[in-house]
Amino acid sequence: MAAEQEVAALVGAFGGTAAVYGRHLGTGAELRVGDVDRRFATGSAAKVLVLLAFAEAVARGRVDPDHETTIDAGYRDARGGSGVLRFLSAGLRPTLQDCATLMMIVSDNVATDLLLDALGGPGAVNGAVERLGCDGLSIESPTVWTMPPEQFGLATPRGLAGSWAVLADEGPIAARCKAIAWRHQHRDGFARDVPFSPDLPDFGLRSPLRLWSKSGSYPGVSCEAGLFETDRGAWVLAVMADDVADWGNGASAAGPTLRAAVSRAVFDAWG
Repeated sequence: MAAEQEVAALVGAFGGTAAVYGRHLGTGAELRVGDVDRRFATGSAAKVLVLLAFAEAVARGRVDPDHETTIDAGYRDARGGSGVLRFLSAGLRPTLQDCATLMMIVSDNVATDLLLDALGGPGAVNGAVERLGCDGLSIESPTVWTMPPEQFGLATPRGLAGSWAVLADEGPIAARCKAIAWRHQHRDGFARDVPFSPDLPDFGLRSPLRLWSKSGSYPGVSCEAGLFETDRGAWVLAVMADDVADWGNGASAAGPTLRAAVSRAVFDAWG
């Protein structure tokens, strides 16, 4: 397919080792470039696994989304990286639903760890994800803020893309995940060059493309995966890269630029 050739050219010109996996949920058509069954470091892209486990636990009645947690100064200050809670006052009491929301829309590391703790840690999350039919991916650390060679998460592009297919199902798990992930604020990758605007429903309008995704990056690693939906169909997509020469994470950096270009190429083919 033309899209696969275009994506292969993008990956071939990229300054790093990348792989891309896409699957159309209606036709079953696949797009595969690179080693889509190799496990890559995910960075924050693995936070979708925590989201899925949270939604599954709520649906099973194991956790109360309105349960409040408390952020003490020591816990907060032990965590670096992305988010806002690490910069706010100690003593705040976000609910688990709040934590899930902050985890997905601003990639908040403190919120992620609070939620991960409440769910029972990596083993509980991995068990929930397995029950949901996902494989080839796992949470490896009890905290997001871990330094290589340790990793927060590992996943194959096929597995990480497949985890987003859960959101295409009917039922309370998908509904909760989609409501939370819809407002993601990091839009320099998949969302950059496609007709997606999460704010249109606020004006009574509908975005031509509906997109739920989560990116993850740190020096040398750049990943993103998500679910795309138009009136013509739906598909899941993952772009994963390591050994990335450009350590930047802004709109002009190599990682987000690759993810944006791949997203557009697949949208042109399947959207």
